Amino acid sequence: MINRLSSSTKYKIVNFIDPCPDDSAIKLANDKNLIIFKEFDEAVAHQKIDAIILCTPNLFHMDQTIKASNLGIHVFCEKPLSLKSSEVKKMIYTCNKNKLILGVGHERRFEKGWQRLKEIINKKLLGKIMYAEGHFSHNKLANLPPNNWRADPEYAPAAGMTGMGVHLTDLMIWLFGPVDKVFASTANRVLKFKTGDVVTASLNHKSGLSTQITAILKTPHYQRITIWGEIGWVELTDSSHPDTPGPSYMKTVMSDGSVNEENFEWSDTVSANINNFVDAINKKDEYLFKDIEKFQNIAVLEAIYASSLSKKSVDVESFN
Repeated sequence: MINRLSSSTKYKIVNFIDPCPDDSAIKLANDKNLIIFKEFDEAVAHQKIDAIILCTPNLFHMDQTIKASNLGIHVFCEKPLSLKSSEVKKMIYTCNKNKLILGVGHERRFEKGWQRLKEIINKKLLGKIMYAEGHFSHNKLANLPPNNWRADPEYAPAAGMTGMGVHLTDLMIWLFGPVDKVFASTANRVLKFKTGDVVTASLNHKSGLSTQITAILKTPHYQRITIWGEIGWVELTDSSHPDTPGPSYMKTVMSDGSVNEENFEWSDTVSANINNFVDAINKKDEYLFKDIEKFQNIAVLEAIYASSLSKKSVDVESFN
């Protein structure tokens, strides 16, 4: 985050908070002329700040968001916003009450390929959508020690859901609307993670559409989204992980036999998301994420985890 954002002219990063800064954190602070604080309260008391970016473990997100919001600080929170939909309601309510923006780290919405998918769906270019599925799998986290928080279901439930799967559910909600029921399963095939290393989930949207997502924590990089419509289908394949420059490829095939292929160059979507967040703070643009979408994605995550444990379909909590 700091390396990506420190050259921006829209905002200035002034410090970061690390309760146990190691040599790399100290070097980063020195290189970027930043102050390291070990305590949240000390950091916000040192100078007036407009916004904070939370890159902390999932269980801390609600308390930190509410604390910052009550101090008048806009909050950008890494995904997932929380592990409980009830907590997300409180986060949204508090930020709205204080007239602050609650940002979320789903930067993949800013990928050129994903935005092209959104355009295709909005314009109904495939006719009525029949089915869609998404995969986001890699082995970037496979070498984590088994006692890392990302391997613990208390902090990162349902295998790769909190690291990868929530991007896919965010996409499905963004493209196709709210989900009211899920059926999910997890497996532990290779890694000794308590949370598992494979997750797959079927989503039943309120519109009647069914979609499916899969995330694997121990396989070479693989990203694909496929959407089938009554008069055509589209497939988007990514050549690299979102944090690594590399092109994406889209193929659209229509029932009249026409085939269209498009390539999309990599762009810095982390910065694009923060830029949109800052523009929303300054009332120069609307933030891309609606409150119901922020809530829904965590309600779906919550239901996926419950379904993986019960091995039954689970209703998704509604947003009032």
